[in-house]
Amino acid sequence: MPESSTAFAALQKIYGGPEVTGMGSSVTEVALPEPGKLEEIAKQRYQKFCGEIWERFGPENWMSQWAEVYRRPAGQTGKILEELRGLKDHTASMAGSMILDNIDEPETAHATLSEVFDDPAIDGLSIFRLGDGEAYSGLLIAADRGPGHPAIFLTFLMD
Repeated sequence: MPESSTAFAALQKIYGGPEVTGMGSSVTEVALPEPGKLEEIAKQRYQKFCGEIWERFGPENWMSQWAEVYRRPAGQTGKILEELRGLKDHTASMAGSMILDNIDEPETAHATLSEVFDDPAIDGLSIFRLGDGEAYSGLLIAADRGPGHPAIFLTFLMD
């Protein structure tokens, strides 16, 4: 799926582009410097998304809630809607529900999420819990598309 793909552009239209920071949702692509760096880059994307509130509340607060709450099994075909609805972590599950249900035109959003994150080119997918442990909570979907292709990150943070 090239960077200019119609599905990726539609996902950004629904959930916001890389310019969104601090609250809400954002979709962006970031090149992985080498294989196996998806979580490291996801953490960097989380910090960038938080923007100025990262330092105001302190990295130790933001990272206190960080946890991988789901990893798609290697070689498994994706079903992002089921994966989001099936999250066992309560906080991440609520955020997943917001991404799926608290949006204009949910059917279009669901189809677009599936088209992007269920693409057979996805080499690995993880969902991380976000938040400061008090007011903010959310999740980050990180999808690795393999060598030569930027990873996709959907970041969602709410208060």
